[in-house]
Amino acid sequence: MSSGQVIFSDDFESGVLGERWEKYSEDPVRGGIETRPQYVHRGKRSYRISAPAFHGEGRTLDGRVLRESDSWIRTWFVPGYDQTYIRWYAKFAEDFEGRGMHWCQFWACRADKPRSVLGGAGRKPDGTDRFIVNVEPRGTESMPPPGQIVFYTYWPDMKQSPDGRYWGNYFYPKEPFWIERGRWYCFEMLVKCNQPGRKDGEQVLWIDGKEILRVDGMRWRDTDSLKLNMAMFGNYSSNSRHDRTYWLDDVVISTEYVGPAR
Repeated sequence: MSSGQVIFSDDFESGVLGERWEKYSEDPVRGGIETRPQYVHRGKRSYRISAPAFHGEGRTLDGRVLRESDSWIRTWFVPGYDQTYIRWYAKFAEDFEGRGMHWCQFWACRADKPRSVLGGAGRKPDGTDRFIVNVEPRGTESMPPPGQIVFYTYWPDMKQSPDGRYWGNYFYPKEPFWIERGRWYCFEMLVKCNQPGRKDGEQVLWIDGKEILRVDGMRWRDTDSLKLNMAMFGNYSSNSRHDRTYWLDDVVISTEYVGPAR
């Protein structure tokens, strides 16, 4: 366990989703406490996050038809921290068919109005309003789902997308790491804020205790009042043709490295 300050933790053993969590929907199809032993990492309970297949015509955005489905839980810790680690265990269902999803996210939001940043997809941060770091699997047709682990990041120096918007930019490991279905992984992400005026921020990912991806030299913010203060576990897909489920367990958010459970 971390020697730093533990900001938040949940092993779901209480049997209820704690008050510090918000969730996408009260619909039990989209999530709930799990007790079947094969879907629990430790103890007797974990949390299931499910996004059902989309049925219908979808909506059109810039000529693309989106068939979206989502589910998430998130927790806020306002006003926030300059350096934050999040450790979690996850297992994707054996029949998981999503080849692209928005998954585990760290947000830095304005402490005086944190919810003002929600719904800002496609917009570049300005150095004072927000930044976002996602860990997510990015699929290809050549490999089975869920896909290769990457960072998907919004920050002030991000590159513009061909459609003129600012969708998250991808960062890939030097050595690809492909997530398999049907097994537990220990993930841990660090986001370290930069000092305003410098490009000394970081985003780092470990899997099962091994460093997989590190990106230095990030300018996350131009004011030290912008701090990391929200974490979310999502299951969003813009082309949801199949039901998608994963399980989450042993979540710890800390100011120092946590590491795999012993």
